[in-house]
This record gives sequence, structure tokens and C-alpha cells, in this order.
Amino acid sequence: MDLSVPAVTLAALLLGTARAAGFVMLAPPFSSKTIPAPVKGALAMSLSLLLSTQIAPSLPEPTAGFLVVAAVTEAIIGAALGFVVQVLFTAVQMAGDLIDVTGGFSLQPAYDPLSMTQNAAIGRLHYLLAVTLLFTSGGHLLMVKGFATSYEGLPVGGEVPVDQLGAVLIQAVSMMFLAALQIAGPMVAVLLLADVALALLSRAAPALNIFSFGFPVKIMLTLFMLGLTFPLLPSALDGLLEHGVQAMTSLRSG
Repeated sequence: MDLSVPAVTLAALLLGTARAAGFVMLAPPFSSKTIPAPVKGALAMSLSLLLSTQIAPSLPEPTAGFLVVAAVTEAIIGAALGFVVQVLFTAVQMAGDLIDVTGGFSLQPAYDPLSMTQNAAIGRLHYLLAVTLLFTSGGHLLMVKGFATSYEGLPVGGEVPVDQLGAVLIQAVSMMFLAALQIAGPMVAVLLLADVALALLSRAAPALNIFSFGFPVKIMLTLFMLGLTFPLLPSALDGLLEHGVQAMTSLRSG
């Protein structure tokens, strides 16, 4: 009984794991620190195992030098694909951060042990809602499909399209700011009008101490009207995921 595995198949598994590992380490929701590192590694190996039959036919005869260079290249490509998706997905949390700044919640940020950063309450709430919507709507499967389709434009052993990556990243950053403004725009406008009303009140009654009740009023107004942004999250997240998948599949190596 012959149990030997062809060298091309092993090389395809190795290079596929390198690209999948770079993607899983940066692309949400797989990049979350709530997912243990062994689980991420198993997910990357599972993706490469499923795609090995697609990778193997385009590989030349593997050598040590080719495997080292190709593995580094594949890890860079996977990380770049995951980073583009991460930038687009950050728009949801940025929308919450805008509400935190205008509503006064950013004055006392809380330490988030998952992201190892200081995050305000509304921004973290929007991020958790976005992750929940991503799983319930099947968006994570769409991202995996986009990653698998990326091998058509970026085959294993090809060059890293640096110019295309730069253009895609610039477009993703601009869309991130635009989507954040679209999601948080209604709340930010209301809170800015509240600031104007408080400023006029301080001019009309200088004896009042605006700072003593201005922040509590804005915080209560933010909590009361927070539901205005929630109906915008599903459609905005669908649009961001669609653009992320298009960005992954639009890259072509020279």
C-alpha cells in the first residue's frame, strides 16, 4: 500500500496555508483575540486543504528556494487581503467612535482586554453588533469565498501587485471614512445641534453652570437616540463586505 504524497501537493498545502494564515490573522472576525491561535491555525490549514487542488496544477516543480520565496510572498498577499477587509470593517467601529466623541463617552474610555486598547462604549458596541451581523447574515462565508476567488487573479508564485494594493487600500480608507459618516451622521447632527442649544442657553442665562448639566444631557440624549444608527448597520455592512470581496478579486499579478 503506497501512502506517499506528491511533492507538488505538499507544496500547495504549505503555500496555501501561508496565504490563509496571513488572511486569518488580519481579516475580521477571524482576527479577533477571542479565537485562540490554534483555532486560527487549524482554520488556515483547513482552507489551504480545500484549495490545494486548485493551487497544485499551477505550481512548478518545488525547490527549497522557490518554497521559501513563495511562502513569504503568499503570507504578504494574504495579510494584504485581510488588511483591506479589516480597514473596511473598521468603518462600523469608527461610526461608534464618532458618536462617543460628540456624545461625551470618549472622556472615560474603558480598557478592552480583547483588542488590548482603550475603547469607548458606543464604538465597542457597534463593533460587537457588526460581528454578530456578520455571522448571522453569512458574511464570513462571503469573505472566505472572496479569499478563494483571489487565487484566480493572484496565482501562487506570482508577483505582489504593489501598485494595485496601494490603489485598493486608498479606496478602502476613503470608503471607511464615508461609511462611518453615513452611519453616525444622524446622531452626530443631533448632538451638534444639542451643543448649539446649550451654547445659546449659556448666553441667555450666564448664571447657569452649563458644565454641570451639559454632559449628562448629551449622554442621556445619546442613549435615547442610539437606536437611530442600528437600522443602518445591516445595509452598510453588506455594502462594505461587497466592496471588500470586490477588492480581493480585482487584484491581478503581473
